[in-house]
Amino acid sequence: MRGFTKLVDEDFGWKDPKAAEHAGMPMMDYVIGGMDRSFKRKLFRALLAAEAAGLSPGITSAFRDDYRQSIASGLKAASDRSYHGGSSRGGYGHGMAADIVSTKGDNRAQRWVSTEALWKWVDANGKALGIGRPYLDRDPPHVGPIDGQEYISRRGIADGKVAAHVKSRKVRTAAHARPPKAQAARVQKSSAKSQKSAQTASKRAT
Repeated sequence: MRGFTKLVDEDFGWKDPKAAEHAGMPMMDYVIGGMDRSFKRKLFRALLAAEAAGLSPGITSAFRDDYRQSIASGLKAASDRSYHGGSSRGGYGHGMAADIVSTKGDNRAQRWVSTEALWKWVDANGKALGIGRPYLDRDPPHVGPIDGQEYISRRGIADGKVAAHVKSRKVRTAAHARPPKAQAARVQKSSAKSQKSAQTASKRAT
């Protein structure tokens, strides 16, 4: 199979202001304030690193409520199920996705080249900073935290440390739930020894 990207001339800039007005909020509070705090920090560090690499990253879409998702076009989730902040995902303050492009270039063709370079940079460096592209070329601008439900459901657990942490937590939970055989044997042996000592003491007292 081969994938094709079609560039279209369309102004999407009205959607966030319209959604912020619909929510009765300043646009900056709506777009940035609606993102999950932890993801927001990861994204900031990643974009700062990309900027240092000369890629001039920009965000085309951050938080989206159900209304904002309903007026989005193209490939998208149902209005209430968007990881950008749909109501079934937690709503405002829980946005776990953003769409990013590069603003570097004097015309659309140049910006497209630098944007593709940005996405490749995210694939190569984003995991170390906690973000990744869950859908790759199916939805190239879309990024989210690599330890988030969306990324893991599409790409698996990306970080070995995360996997090790999950495994370690399961081992600890199992250890608390059921003691190992050796430990159980020691407990039984100790109990028998205590009982024998008590019987000996009782005979001496008699």
